[in-house]
Amino acid sequence: MAYSLEDFCADARSELKRDSGPEGRERIARHLEKLLVDKDFVAAHLGPEKRSGAETIYTDPDFDFRVMAHTNRGASNNTPHCHGPSWVIYGMAMNHVEMTEWKREDDGSVDGHADLSVDKIYVLNEGEAHVYNEGVIHSLNRPLETRLVRVTGCDLDKTLRYRYDPENNAVKVLEPVK
Repeated sequence: MAYSLEDFCADARSELKRDSGPEGRERIARHLEKLLVDKDFVAAHLGPEKRSGAETIYTDPDFDFRVMAHTNRGASNNTPHCHGPSWVIYGMAMNHVEMTEWKREDDGSVDGHADLSVDKIYVLNEGEAHVYNEGVIHSLNRPLETRLVRVTGCDLDKTLRYRYDPENNAVKVLEPVK
């Protein structure tokens, strides 16, 4: 049976209405897994003709969550980062991504300094979704071309976020766009 973007967004709204915390987000991730395997959704929003990049395909008027379709052509990595006060759910629609979760070892008292260590590494496979709650530092290694859906708790461009450089024990504040 088909499961559309509209179905997913309605289910996500219902879950957030019932529980906007970590348990509600886990249920949203399970709904996202149904969307990731819907061939019509994937063809419409993540098809082979899509250019590399991200596109916001839904913004919720009440809860402010966003659904974004990401097309990544070729292999790529990103540096460790967190979405500050927002949660995020990543869901794989094509191929896989190696996820690394990082642990901050220092107390954050020195501006621009951060000591990170690897907490866990795992593969997020096609059809799987994973929740990253507020402040969870993570990075993605994409060894192949990928298609993924990212659900965020708010407009990340308007949110204070952080990007980390573990080799140089550094952290950079990403200021919100005004």
